[in-house]
Amino acid sequence: MKAAIILKDAYLTNFNNCYDIIIGADRGALHALNNGIIPDISIGDFDSVSEIEFEKIKNNSKKLIQLNKIKDSSDTHEAIKLVSNYDEIHILGGIKGKRIEHLFSNIIDLINYPNLSIMDEDSLIETINDNNYKVKENYKFVSLYAIDEAIVDLIGFKYELNNYLLKRNDPLCLSNEIINNPKINLKKGKLLIIYSHAD
Repeated sequence: MKAAIILKDAYLTNFNNCYDIIIGADRGALHALNNGIIPDISIGDFDSVSEIEFEKIKNNSKKLIQLNKIKDSSDTHEAIKLVSNYDEIHILGGIKGKRIEHLFSNIIDLINYPNLSIMDEDSLIETINDNNYKVKENYKFVSLYAIDEAIVDLIGFKYELNNYLLKRNDPLCLSNEIINNPKINLKKGKLLIIYSHAD
């Protein structure tokens, strides 16, 4: 099963409604509604919307979960918990913006939830936990970072690696490029992978 969590800056122009559940996280619920998407669940403390906007969210969402403004986690994290058992959870948005600490918090969630990804119109961030990973070939740049110390082969990339020990503080795998039939052989550890279209 697939879940989408829509944030306030999600790129929704080409939104593909292939999800079993759509969640609007805080102002993301309003953003979804303004783009003709009705959330199955809208969740948040809704401190980023006006009273009129909140009424729109409340009256048009299939289900509303209003959180206390004083809490120990983000609205996005609470949304993730609702669908943590799903096969795929896609956070739409949350990469750009002025609140970069939220991106960092979302990356921590990525590490803890291997079924999670974060994406916008330019980028995709996810994790690699085993050797069955399929490289997304529709991006220009691919960067890898070790979450846990990793041993990895890169095949079909501009810069290939063979049995390379990638440590957590090693920036070697920044901005690699796909050439042909790319394959990431992960022999040990866990990786964070970042794809990008932009130069």
